[in-house]
Formats: sequence, C-alpha cells, structure tokens
Amino acid sequence: VGLTRTEYAILKILMQNPEQVVAKLTILDRISNDTPDCTEDSLKIHVHNLRRKLKNVAGKDYISAVWGIGFMLTEKS
Repeated sequence: VGLTRTEYAILKILMQNPEQVVAKLTILDRISNDTPDCTEDSLKIHVHNLRRKLKNVAGKDYISAVWGIGFMLTEKS
C-alpha cells in the first residue's frame, strides 16, 4: 500500500494502540516532528485517505472515528 508520510505516521500510532481511542490532539502531537504541516482540519482528510487505501487492499474498514475524541484501529469489518 502506498502511503504518504503522514498516513504512515497515523497508522503507526493507531497500530501501537489497537482497540483504543487515540485523541486527535495526541495524534497531532506525536506526528508533529515528522509531519509538521498536518493540522487538526487536515488530519480528517489524511485519515479518510488512509481508510480508503486500507479498504481497497483488505476490503474492510479498520479505522473508526469516535465523534469528538479521535480515532481507533479495530478489527471489525
């Protein structure tokens, strides 16, 4: 799967915390050194693109949004 640097950084954080909600600000803080151009608004777009790419390969939606908090990686299809 061809991922951008930001998408890879987001996926790495979510994989390190499976089945746990990771707050948007926590994600932004942890990826800020590698991807300083990512903002809270653009994070949604990066996650959307990452979801699409993973779904194209696996046929499942692995990333869930938790409204008002952040995102989580889940095994649910």
